[in-house]
Amino acid sequence: MMNPDPGALSLGAAFVAGLAASGHCIGMCGGIAGALAMRSQQALPGSRVALALAYNLSRITSYAVAGALAGLLGRTLLRAVDVAPLSIAFRVLAGLIMLAAAGRLLFGWRLLDPLESAGSGLWRRIAPWAGRQGRSGGLGGAIGLGLAWGWLPCGMTYSMLLLAATTASVPLGAAVMLAFGAGTLPSMVTATVAFEKIARSLASRATLRNIAGALLLAFGLWTAGNALYHGAMRGAQGQHGENEHH
Repeated sequence: MMNPDPGALSLGAAFVAGLAASGHCIGMCGGIAGALAMRSQQALPGSRVALALAYNLSRITSYAVAGALAGLLGRTLLRAVDVAPLSIAFRVLAGLIMLAAAGRLLFGWRLLDPLESAGSGLWRRIAPWAGRQGRSGGLGGAIGLGLAWGWLPCGMTYSMLLLAATTASVPLGAAVMLAFGAGTLPSMVTATVAFEKIARSLASRATLRNIAGALLLAFGLWTAGNALYHGAMRGAQGQHGENEHH
């Protein structure tokens, strides 16, 4: 039986996490999305959609940049130390991240929240520029605001950045964050085009959270368990080789 590709599992997990985290995203970014919606109420429907897409695609672009940097960091670590054990450790960590995300969706566990404090210093530097972009208005302001808002400290986003780092690949790290951002698009675009309360009602469906949580739980168990199994097999083979040598 063919084993699922770890990279594909990471992409799938990131998309599911983004889709299920829509309610959390609206809680974090819904205020600015709602403000953009109110600002564009007098505009034509096509203009409102363009504004929503500009803001959200720019936000996802900043996710992809951060994901690429995280993947570069992971690749640098793999090159600096013994590759095989760290590669297995990365895959186990990826599984644990998926399990933590599943715990949040299914049981309300907030294991990932401490990650938000890690980015607070960076956000303090970006926030003034984000404020200026928000006040400037227009399509350019929406793009600038989206690029800034992608760096807002968020436990779920940062957990996906850790997942991107475990890929140890620049393109795959960016792809993980693109998949996560794509999952958040339906509710966030709705929040920008329409009223926030409508998007909130769409994003808060318990059934979606439970299904997504179950999928993340399965992804996480498979990823971590498969990595541990291969690590144990590699250790057993190494021990067997040493015994034959002696």
